[in-house]
Amino acid sequence: MPIPHARRMNLIALALLITGLVSLIAFHPFVFVDHRPNDEAMHGWQIWPEIWRTIKSPDFNDIQSLIATSAFLTSLLLVAGAPFSIPLLRVSRLAWWLAIFVSGLALIGLSGVLIMNYSDTSATVGPGFYCLIASQALNFLGLLFIRREIPAAPEVDPA
Repeated sequence: MPIPHARRMNLIALALLITGLVSLIAFHPFVFVDHRPNDEAMHGWQIWPEIWRTIKSPDFNDIQSLIATSAFLTSLLLVAGAPFSIPLLRVSRLAWWLAIFVSGLALIGLSGVLIMNYSDTSATVGPGFYCLIASQALNFLGLLFIRREIPAAPEVDPA
């Protein structure tokens, strides 16, 4: 018996969401940005002190830092929680649309700020940079694949 279309889509969504979570975890040990002239490489785990400083004393004049921090924390929660929230997102279209909307905003916000910050500098982005953006993109794509599973109608005996 073939797998129903909605079930197949939900399995693909689960695979994408788990891959996004693995990519987010893999972002931490990899080099995020490599500043060649200074021989100073920043790994993914070194972003956490920067985020803590931004949360502790926010500079409202530095809007890019605030956008990046809020988008990073939002996407972190979405990427970490999405594989476990598939049952809720399957049955509630409101929750699904809200997750899609917030995931898309976090993807656009953080990716846009990161690409703008590191496209014109002498710094070279490392694999951690791509893992972080891939985790968000995989999360957004995985959320788009979630479908409502409608149970098949029971067989009716014609007699």
